[in-house]
Amino acid sequence: MVRETRHLWVGNLPENVREEKIIEHFKRYGRVESVKVLPKRGSEGGVAAFVDFVDIKSAQKAHNSINKMGDRDLRTDYNEPGTIPSSVRGLDDSLSLGSRGRDVSGFIRAAGGPVYGPPASLHSREGRYERRLDG
Repeated sequence: MVRETRHLWVGNLPENVREEKIIEHFKRYGRVESVKVLPKRGSEGGVAAFVDFVDIKSAQKAHNSINKMGDRDLRTDYNEPGTIPSSVRGLDDSLSLGSRGRDVSGFIRAAGGPVYGPPASLHSREGRYERRLDG
């Protein structure tokens, strides 16, 4: 069983959902601290997001409730920041976690575990962070 936290992974969101819509939906359970919409994976299913509540009780209420957005039944799972939620790992059992190499929410999952910080493309050859002005 996944440890309960104030952080939720929410899946099966509509494709063009905006952070404001997610906040509006989940604020009925308590104060939402932040929302991070993740890039869509594959051509089927919906979009996913990380929803961070101010307190764990709000996350528990949201996780234990039936959540719908439009005609979609949303899926929720507790999440530890810096990890891939178990419900996402179960979607593709053909790969081990170490071989996935997925870039998720500001960290890169490498064979040795997560590597925190901006994607490698934003680092100079000397390993220093470079601020890109082109977006």
